[in-house]
Amino acid sequence: MAPHLHHVPSSTSTQVQAGGKTTAMIKDEEKEKSVEVFSGSGADADAVRVRLDPQIHPVDIAQFTQFGFDKRVKQLANHSGFQPLMIRNVYKHVSNFKRTKKIVKAMHTAAMECAKVEIEGQELEELYASDECDSLQDSSIRNDCATMNGRCPIA
Repeated sequence: MAPHLHHVPSSTSTQVQAGGKTTAMIKDEEKEKSVEVFSGSGADADAVRVRLDPQIHPVDIAQFTQFGFDKRVKQLANHSGFQPLMIRNVYKHVSNFKRTKKIVKAMHTAAMECAKVEIEGQELEELYASDECDSLQDSSIRNDCATMNGRCPIA
C-alpha cells in the first residue's frame, strides 16, 4: 500500500485587533479562514484553549473528541466503582467534567458509608439472632425477639 500524502498549500496569515479581540486571517490557495486568537485576558480569559493538530482532518475532530471523553469516563468509572453509564448520566446534569468527578467522588463516599452501616446492621442482626434471645427467662421478651425478626431488644 502506498503512503498517504497530503498536499498542504502555502498559506499566509495576518492579525487584526478590533474591540479588544485579536483575529487572525489565514489565507491559502483554496480558502480564507477567520480564527479568534486566545489572549488569556479580558472576556476570553475563561475560554478553553484548543490546539488543533493540522494533521487531523476536520471531519475526524468530533470522533477523536468523543474517544477522549469516553476514555476519561471509563477511567473515572474504574476508579469509582460505578458503571460508565452512571458517570455519563451525572455528566448530563452538571456543567463540566470536573464537577462530575467531584459528584462521583461524593457518591462513592456515600455508597461506602451506606455499605458500612448495612454490614454493621447485618452483623448485629446475626449476633442477636443467635440463641441469646432463647436463653432469656422472661417469655414476653422472648416473644418480642421473635417479632423483631431476630433483633433482640436487650444488648
